[in-house]
Amino acid sequence: MIKKLFFLIFILVLSCSKNNQDDTKENFSFVNSYSADLKNGRKVFNKACITCHLYGSGGSIMLNDSLSWSRVISKKNKIEIYSNVYNGYMGEKGPMPYKGGCIDCSDEDLLDAIEYILSINGLSVGN
Repeated sequence: MIKKLFFLIFILVLSCSKNNQDDTKENFSFVNSYSADLKNGRKVFNKACITCHLYGSGGSIMLNDSLSWSRVISKKNKIEIYSNVYNGYMGEKGPMPYKGGCIDCSDEDLLDAIEYILSINGLSVGN
């Protein structure tokens, strides 16, 4: 129980720390023309995303939860999803930290990870 509490506090602090950064991005026009590298996406997932998305920690969607990922892409387009990952946001069940917690990831790395997660579930997101 203590470990879970510390993990949740860590995620909360990490997601709140975004407010102190001046790196908020709003122009994501490049997203729709980018062609993902799924091999790199897997590396990025295993480096950063796995912390929350493997088992649904902190309220995140589990990697293999196709139904939940389907709901996400039915409500949001690619730019909205990328914006949420890049800038961070507070979801219904928990926070997505700035850049998904992968501070040193490039735009391409983040897009590759998003596409990798969706591909695992047999999904793709439209523009």
